Amino acid sequence: MNVFVHAVQYGNTYNFINFNINLINCFVFYADDAVLFTDDPTKWDYVFRNFEASAGVMGLHTNWHKTKIQNIGTGVAPRTVHIDNQAVETVTRFTYLGSDIDSDGYSYPEIRRLGIAGSIMAQLDKVWRQQRLSLSTKLRIYTSLVQSVVLYGSETWTMRKVDSDRIQSFHMQALRHILGIRWYDKVSNAVVNERTKLPGVPSLIADRRHSLFGHICRLPENTPASQALQLSIEAHTGTPPAADCKRPQGRPRMNWLQQLEEDTGLSVGAAWIADQDRSMWRTLRPSAGQAQQ
Repeated sequence: MNVFVHAVQYGNTYNFINFNINLINCFVFYADDAVLFTDDPTKWDYVFRNFEASAGVMGLHTNWHKTKIQNIGTGVAPRTVHIDNQAVETVTRFTYLGSDIDSDGYSYPEIRRLGIAGSIMAQLDKVWRQQRLSLSTKLRIYTSLVQSVVLYGSETWTMRKVDSDRIQSFHMQALRHILGIRWYDKVSNAVVNERTKLPGVPSLIADRRHSLFGHICRLPENTPASQALQLSIEAHTGTPPAADCKRPQGRPRMNWLQQLEEDTGLSVGAAWIADQDRSMWRTLRPSAGQAQQ
C-alpha cells in the first residue's frame, strides 16, 4: 500500500500561520493520505526521509510520484526535492479530499463546483419536469444532490463578493428551473424565495463558518486545530505569529476571521468568549438573526 503525501510550506504573511512542527508529530491522516507542514523549505529532505522511515514500520511506502510540495503564503517558492532519485513536484494548486487548495489562499478555485452541480441539475432534468412530484420533494432532492455539492467544504472558504454573488446566482437559476420559470416571465427573486422557502447560499455558508468556529473554540487548547485558530486570532488582532512576519504589499484582503466578525457582529475575542456557552452561540447564527429580522 502506498502513502500519498501533500507537503505544505507556510509563507511569511498575516493571512497564514507559521508553524514550527516537529517531524512526524505534524501530519494529518485521512485513509492513506497525509499532509506534512514546515516553515523551513530546507527541511523537506529530512522530513520526507523520516516520514518514509516511520511509514515503513507499518508496511507503508510513499509514492513520490504523487507527492506534491505547495507553498502557502508569500514565502520563497519551494525548490524541487529529490528522494531516491525521484523528483517531488512543486505545485501552486492542489486538490486534496475534494477541495482545491490554492497557494494564494483564495477560495475561488472551489467555484468549479458550480460546473459539477450544473451537470447534476441537467441529469435530473426529468425529475424537475415531473408533474407528479411535489415541490417540497423536488427541493429536498435539490438540497441533497445539488446544493450539497456546491457547499462541500464551504465552512473553510474565504469568500469574495464576486464569488458569493456567482454562487447565489447559480442557486436562483436552479430554483427558477425547478419552478419552471422562464426568463421572460418577469418573476422576481423575492417571489422565488417566497415559493421555495430556501435560505440564500451565502447565509448557509455563514452558518457553516459559524459552526466550525464554535466547534474549534470548544476543543481542548492542546489540540492542533485549537492552537492554529489561536495563532490566527493573534495575527488578526495585531500580534504577529513570528518576529519577522510582514504583511504583503497591496490592499489588505478580507480573511476568514473578518468574515466571521461580519457574520456575528462581534470581535473574534468576544466571539471566542460567547462560544463557550453553546446555547448562546447558537442564537448568534447568521440565519437566526435573519429570522428575527
